[in-house]
Amino acid sequence: MPVYGWGNLMTLADSDHAAINRALENIYRLRDLDGFVVAAMKELPPLVDADISAYNEVDYAGRRMMSIIDSDKAQRNFHEIQVLLESIMNQNPLIEYSAGGSGTPKMISDFLTHDQWRATGIYQSIYGNIGGEFQLAVTLPVDDATIVAFAFNRAASNFTERHRKILTIMQPHLTRAYENARHHTRESMQLERNQRVMETIGAGWLDLDPDLRIQQAAPLASSILETFFDQSYPEEDCLPVQLHSWVHSNFEQLQEGGPVEPLVISNSTGRLIVRLLPGGDRKGCSLLMEQFLAVAPADLLERLGLTGRQAEVLYWVCQGKSNAEIAVILKISVRTVTFHISGILEALGVTNRTEAAKIATSHLLS
Repeated sequence: MPVYGWGNLMTLADSDHAAINRALENIYRLRDLDGFVVAAMKELPPLVDADISAYNEVDYAGRRMMSIIDSDKAQRNFHEIQVLLESIMNQNPLIEYSAGGSGTPKMISDFLTHDQWRATGIYQSIYGNIGGEFQLAVTLPVDDATIVAFAFNRAASNFTERHRKILTIMQPHLTRAYENARHHTRESMQLERNQRVMETIGAGWLDLDPDLRIQQAAPLASSILETFFDQSYPEEDCLPVQLHSWVHSNFEQLQEGGPVEPLVISNSTGRLIVRLLPGGDRKGCSLLMEQFLAVAPADLLERLGLTGRQAEVLYWVCQGKSNAEIAVILKISVRTVTFHISGILEALGVTNRTEAAKIATSHLLS
């Protein structure tokens, strides 16, 4: 049974049904946008017997276009004539059609005869040089401002109604897979940003499955565990015994929606606060670990090549303090704090305070 549902498919052969199924199984796999494009560009061209295929993102109003083409020669040619193509893209009836709102897959022959197409400036200056005698395109209705489409080119003969039918079937599934990939990409980027923020303030994150085994860990989490739990782990995905015991004793209360008091651990390095939070699927759980390092001797951060005052400023940057807060703590002006941070960035060879804090935190933990 096809994964896309039967609908009006009886004009296609069983082999077409099977080929569509195989393609969709790969395209539907969760991946980021780059991975989606790679998978689609691998699976779609054989289904429509294309010579050259392209993934396009077109800002029609702004006359901007990005294309990924499966021909090295055509890709090089695109970069050379991109400005020209953008200026006359309205001469391609498929782009013009897509700009009016997504519809069914279309061929150039739906709008122009072959002689009319060859008489256009865009054919003579661009498509005629890459074998674009005949074109078929499918647009994904995913963005009002940008045309997202796959375009297929052939040199010797036109596409057929069978090819159009295949793309008509796949269009909603391509759209859904694209949206899944876009959502996954955005979530991954947000997670990466969150992890950078947590590392800057000395925090780590662990995701646990229902058996309390580690599924995912933010980069800083492992360092925190090693710093505050002085023991060897029985297995890589296991929590330290003390932490596991605390999570286990509070897990049922968490699942019932009750509040769980944080675990507080102190040692010579500083203080660690561990908070138990519900997991994303409500089956497992997550740990937010916030570390507050004991104020280190100035010479500890001075070993990074900083002055004594720069080391003090950087320490408070690691604690997530703003320039104004650091100024109050150190009893200096905000302008002086800004001056010291500029010197810190230069000394560490970084461009922002987040990167500086990551270097300092790593150094303090080591």
